Amino acid sequence: MSRQPSFSNIIHLHDFIDTITDDPSHDVPNFVEIQTDINIFEEDGFYSPNIIVKPVHACIHMYMTREQRDAYVPNAFFYADGRFSAAPSENGTPEINIQALSLMRCHLPEQWCPMVSIIGSVPCSESNSVDPSEPCHFIVETSIYEASKAAPVQFSVACFLENTKRWEKVKTPPAGAFLGVTAKLAGRTVDTNRLALQVLDLTYLPRPNSGTAMPTPTTTPPSKRSRWDGRAPSSTPSKKPRTSKLVDGSTMPSNRNTTPPEATHAGTKLPATGETAGVAIRRLFSIHRCQP
Repeated sequence: MSRQPSFSNIIHLHDFIDTITDDPSHDVPNFVEIQTDINIFEEDGFYSPNIIVKPVHACIHMYMTREQRDAYVPNAFFYADGRFSAAPSENGTPEINIQALSLMRCHLPEQWCPMVSIIGSVPCSESNSVDPSEPCHFIVETSIYEASKAAPVQFSVACFLENTKRWEKVKTPPAGAFLGVTAKLAGRTVDTNRLALQVLDLTYLPRPNSGTAMPTPTTTPPSKRSRWDGRAPSSTPSKKPRTSKLVDGSTMPSNRNTTPPEATHAGTKLPATGETAGVAIRRLFSIHRCQP
């Protein structure tokens, strides 16, 4: 099996608890392992001689408090969903391993097959079914990250298309196709003991570009980096004080400046306090008229 990136493959199931014990794959307290044989039901109009319709063993891993655990006893009916993988058990049949995202007690519904959604690719080494007397099928390889092993777990499933008008013109995906599949769990295959899925929806996806490594940027730790680094410099020009020309060509500050600077004219100093700008201008005009 070619190496695959890790995906989020999800299973939804309703069933009965067979046993519940402390999880042997975790050293942390309050992790439990629920074991159950998932019931599989035959669907009207869907049949393949390549599928064995029998229960599939599953191990569900979940964190719960002691108070929560008291509600989950053998033969209690429950609902669970979570990330899943599949691997051969000791007797060669597939076993489903589930990292539960949610788990709850619920009432018994009508017969209901587990639902799965997976993302993966069609391998080049597998030949798809071309026998018109049985449902077309193809293999999907996928993987998920398993925290208990700190590594991705790879597995493959067999996907079957029902012989109905909906699928009669649909070609089986070619080798190398990258797919998203929503399906019902239909059992296991006769020859390879893979999980067998009855396809409900099929989507072609763009293949992830895992061959090109992204460069790792070197950044300064946040504690040593200014919040203003990388911001565009301000484009607002510095403001200059507005000035008004007097009659003799000299300038004085605008009224916006409430403290006018000192100015001299013919040895005369403008008063700094007690006079407004208008009074100061009239005094300068009187000085001009008095001078020869």
